[in-house]
Amino acid sequence: MDLQNIVDSSGDTNNNTSMQNSTKSSYEGNYQVNISSTNFELDTITSTYTGLIRIYRLLYVADHCLSLRNEALLASLKYIQETHFISLYKQIVDELKKQNVPLPNDFDPSWFEKTQRNYTHKLEKLDNDLRNFRTNSIKDSIRRGHDDLGDHYLDAGDFFNAVRCYVRSRDYCVTPRHMITMCMNVIKASFYMQNWSNVLSYVTKAEQAIESLESTTKSTTTAATTTTASIRNPMDVTTVNSSMASDAILISRLKVYAGIAELATKRYKLAARHFLGVTFDHCSNHFQDLISPQTLVQYICLCSLAAFERPELHRLIIMSPNVKQYLELEPSIRDILHKFYETSYSSCLALMSQLEPTFALDQYLAPHVCTLYYEIRHRIIITYFLPYKNACMTTMANQLNTTIDILEDELVHLIRSGKIKARIDSKNKILYVADTDQRWHAYQHALTITKQSEKITRALLLRSAIIKTNLSVRDDSVPPSNRSSNNNMNTSRRQFPPSMIGNMITDEGDLSDDATMN
Repeated sequence: MDLQNIVDSSGDTNNNTSMQNSTKSSYEGNYQVNISSTNFELDTITSTYTGLIRIYRLLYVADHCLSLRNEALLASLKYIQETHFISLYKQIVDELKKQNVPLPNDFDPSWFEKTQRNYTHKLEKLDNDLRNFRTNSIKDSIRRGHDDLGDHYLDAGDFFNAVRCYVRSRDYCVTPRHMITMCMNVIKASFYMQNWSNVLSYVTKAEQAIESLESTTKSTTTAATTTTASIRNPMDVTTVNSSMASDAILISRLKVYAGIAELATKRYKLAARHFLGVTFDHCSNHFQDLISPQTLVQYICLCSLAAFERPELHRLIIMSPNVKQYLELEPSIRDILHKFYETSYSSCLALMSQLEPTFALDQYLAPHVCTLYYEIRHRIIITYFLPYKNACMTTMANQLNTTIDILEDELVHLIRSGKIKARIDSKNKILYVADTDQRWHAYQHALTITKQSEKITRALLLRSAIIKTNLSVRDDSVPPSNRSSNNNMNTSRRQFPPSMIGNMITDEGDLSDDATMN
């Protein structure tokens, strides 16, 4: 069995766990991770995730870590028996038999046939119920029938048919709440398909539906508080508060979906902003089927370091009360952020190197680990060199935990891309700031300001001349009825024929203070 067909990944390079060698590799394709230097355990997945996302993460670990392969396959086989995903179950069993791995004692060889019969029977029942609902033309029943059928397909791993059923229910949504439910269902199925454009599209639609629902709820609550009935019946207020709390959870969930979709499409700054909008309590209590707080803080750390400037990093992450709760769960991530902000780059890169194998076992983060590390290293190099006119590349290499040759290649890339204006002395291994003529730059700046001031002055003189002669210009695009009303309002203003106007208005370049005042 090729688990790459189950969990998407592309490329063909291998993994190196050291920071300096990672610049030459890519965590894509059939790479393998050595976790001997880390404390990664499968319990971090099995205890914090539920549903299909737990199965997919276990299979991704089985694909890319030989030492945990058999354990991950057996764990995924156990959890898949809670679903109707019979095709994936058969693939895992065949793979275990191929690897001569003994099956667990509680293995049920007849599970496949029983589950397949149950799946087919329930599918026929849901189809018949949907036909009856259509015959009776009950819109809400038809909508729920499509949702139930989509849930059944989703539980069996048939995501394409699940999306199709969920989308069909859109025609029978009569309230914003129905629209929100439809969008969330489509997003969930599209998320498993890794159809990121569809995820982002329906996230936007769901947010719009939530906004319209919130505006309706606020207006209803305001009207209710002004009546006596609302005071006598506090249950209404409780219902409204619970509805607002559930909407807040939905908003956080949408931000997680959007953040992962933006991460997958390599828009790291947008991904970081989405992740930062997720409330800690919501993530720790309601998102076990989507993401864990520990994983979320890893995404926040890498995306923020690669995309944010230092002031943004301090304001949005280090000083944020919401993010501090996440950082308490991951002290190593907290240390990376603080070391980066304190410009302790050697320690920061060393910690990142230690956590690199763990990041490489995350199915959504792994394809972007090398790119994010590149961006973080480049940002560190730029910040490091900023206060100097020249810098010894040997010292820089020691501070950045790399070799001179790799550092020189990175500097060449940064110079060519225009991120650093410098020159490299390859013989003496010194980096020099590119010579700039400060007097020439000052002269060009003064010349630009002078031209702008001259242009503004000429425009002001022209305006004052027009106002002094009491001129008005007729707009031929205005209809005759509106033109007549405008002429009645401006009867006190003097009108001139075109020939006189041409004689009175001189060229803007010929205007001077004397001509304007006389």
